[in-house]
Amino acid sequence: MHLTRLQLSNFRSWAELDLDLRPGITLISGANAAGKSNLIEAAYMLASLRSTRAQTEGELIRWNIETPQVMRIAGAALADSEPVQVEVALTARTGGGAGAARQRSGAPLTSKRIRVNGVAKRASDALGSIRAVQFTTLDLELLTGSSAIRRRYLDVAVGQLQRPHASNLSRYQRALTQRNALLKRIVEGRAAESELQQWDELLEASATPIWESRAEAAASLSTFAADRHLALRSPDDPAEVLGLSYSPANAQTLQESRRRDLARGTTSVGPHRDELLIDLDGRPAANFASRAQQRVAALSMRLAEADFLAARSADSAILLLDDVFSELDPPRRTRTAEAVSAVEQVILTTADPASVPFAQSDLTASYAIVDGALLASGDAPSDGEFAP
Repeated sequence: MHLTRLQLSNFRSWAELDLDLRPGITLISGANAAGKSNLIEAAYMLASLRSTRAQTEGELIRWNIETPQVMRIAGAALADSEPVQVEVALTARTGGGAGAARQRSGAPLTSKRIRVNGVAKRASDALGSIRAVQFTTLDLELLTGSSAIRRRYLDVAVGQLQRPHASNLSRYQRALTQRNALLKRIVEGRAAESELQQWDELLEASATPIWESRAEAAASLSTFAADRHLALRSPDDPAEVLGLSYSPANAQTLQESRRRDLARGTTSVGPHRDELLIDLDGRPAANFASRAQQRVAALSMRLAEADFLAARSADSAILLLDDVFSELDPPRRTRTAEAVSAVEQVILTTADPASVPFAQSDLTASYAIVDGALLASGDAPSDGEFAP
């Protein structure tokens, strides 16, 4: 699978962009805050259909626009040798005569539209039309962040292959919201405890396929991640074993946890409490691994995600690497380059082209962001600091 075209309009720092792409390795260099990460984020939204960085989607509409209108990301790809087009658009909602209606953060409230091959789709139905894996400098949070980040790691991997998974998650979340609201009404004396039974049955029915899909994915990802981690190690490094283990929060049934749930006013068991445990040689990586070890573990997990998608589909996922080489030592840079070279399409960014262990002849295309514009290597200033 590979992108053939990426178009942006009013997306973060990008006013307009129309970029043709080919298989192979595309390098995009530029100074910090030039817009490299924004470009990677946009490409990944064609697969995930949501931002991995924004707190609210209104933040995605281009900065410094007094009256924001529409943000648009469109991509064309060859998926399983068939052409596919995906479009994600956000429209700022108007607030009467005051222009765009805004949230407390200042970002506009938005309406979202997703189209696949020109046909409007729900996100759960569009997920997986384009498959991609993204690695960013924020991926240390896979190890050090909240359990929700690790659950999303599993869910995005599964969801790109199994569209019912996203629907199951939505159905579960709706039922969970209703059960939590009911728990509070029971505590306040405005509802009877017997009313919980219907929501318990619905939650448990919704939870089962989520648990099954996550468990299967975690087992495969653990094998792939361990292999990738060993392949990335430097010759002098010990052969540490990276392990992923899925810990579903289903040790108790909802009936068994009811007394605790009523005391707390919230549901204490279920997929929303699941954990993906990550360890090095049997010790929690978040607590015992150095920052360098955590970075390599996170990279191994992302490469494992790509392996997982490729193993269960007709072709490989697009690999999006945001400044992956800058914090790796030279041996790991070389091994990472070897690992990603086998992928059909890699789009990578860097603020330091010297840290990228690819020769110009290894690249399909090379661009530099200069003064907000994306310039091909032949058009970029030859003596520019960030010209590849």
